[in-house]
Amino acid sequence: MSTLIRFFLLIVFCAILLGCTSSEETLSTPTRSGEEVIGTAKANAELTRQATFQTPPPTPIPPSPTATQATPTPEPTETLGPPIVTADYNAYVRDGPDEVYNHIDFLLEGHTADVIGRYDNPVSGTWWYIQRSGEGKDGWVWSGAVTLTGFADGVPSLEPPPSPTPSD
Repeated sequence: MSTLIRFFLLIVFCAILLGCTSSEETLSTPTRSGEEVIGTAKANAELTRQATFQTPPPTPIPPSPTATQATPTPEPTETLGPPIVTADYNAYVRDGPDEVYNHIDFLLEGHTADVIGRYDNPVSGTWWYIQRSGEGKDGWVWSGAVTLTGFADGVPSLEPPPSPTPSD
């Protein structure tokens, strides 16, 4: 037995002896023998020695504030459909891709037509061959007079008709 336990038992034993008196009240009260007290003290000492001490759980450390990075919201992209032209103003529809060809109709401001061909004129720029879905004649319209929407990469390049001969 360790010295500390023996010292503890000695103190307990002394306290018990001091508590014993010879008065009549003490005699009428049931008392325990010294062996019982020592046995109880030993049992308590043994329980204390065998007891396991639980370590309290660690105190959680709050996370340090972190700057939240904003995820950019992607801008919606327009799905390109078939190529369509819209007239920016009343535009001539011609029978060929240049101003030397006769005008055969008008594509009125705000009206639309499907693009089914193109010709890149080295002098006057791109001309679109349009097909009307409503009234009007199909023909060539200058790209500077219309706004193109849709997917134009697949529009086939067309050969122009022969140039009109000047009349005398």
